[in-house]
Amino acid sequence: MKKEEILKNVLTLASEKGLRSLSMADIATASGLKKSSLYSHFNSKQDLINELYLYLRKKSSTKTFVDYSTFVKGKSLREILLTATISYDEMNRKSDMITFYKVIISEKALSKEASKVIIKETEKMINASKELFKAIEENKVALFDNLESAAITFALLIHSVLDLRLDAEMAESNISDGILEKVIDSFIKAYAKEL
Repeated sequence: MKKEEILKNVLTLASEKGLRSLSMADIATASGLKKSSLYSHFNSKQDLINELYLYLRKKSSTKTFVDYSTFVKGKSLREILLTATISYDEMNRKSDMITFYKVIISEKALSKEASKVIIKETEKMINASKELFKAIEENKVALFDNLESAAITFALLIHSVLDLRLDAEMAESNISDGILEKVIDSFIKAYAKEL
């Protein structure tokens, strides 16, 4: 059995049972493997969760390198930030990724493994924001008083907004309607000087 098939089984099982209650024996059984055979593919449950995350990220991402200088040209700061955020949100809303995030988010308060995945994603988002903000300054779209602080704040704000949007969808609430635009507009006022 291929790793990809095992990972798909893990995603299905985790969405039904949760990560915490999922054992390597459960995964092996669902995959038609002996537990020892499963360990020949993955060293631990944490290794398996990390592999699942990387597999889904790779599968949902259309390209791994973004040329931020090209991306920002000819756009306003608001347009850049909205487009980047919506693109990130769409990538994460592909069916396997959304299932995975629902599992991870529901487990993060009680699972070290789930928390590590959330931290890894947040670190990627912060680093991508820093690169985006560098391109914004280099292309003279806007200046930030403190680029690193602005990028970290933006990444964490957007992370919170996207979490709220997911919560609102699950609760069938309209609390998040229009909030992304309001947060981006407030962020621009507080952190950027448009050129």
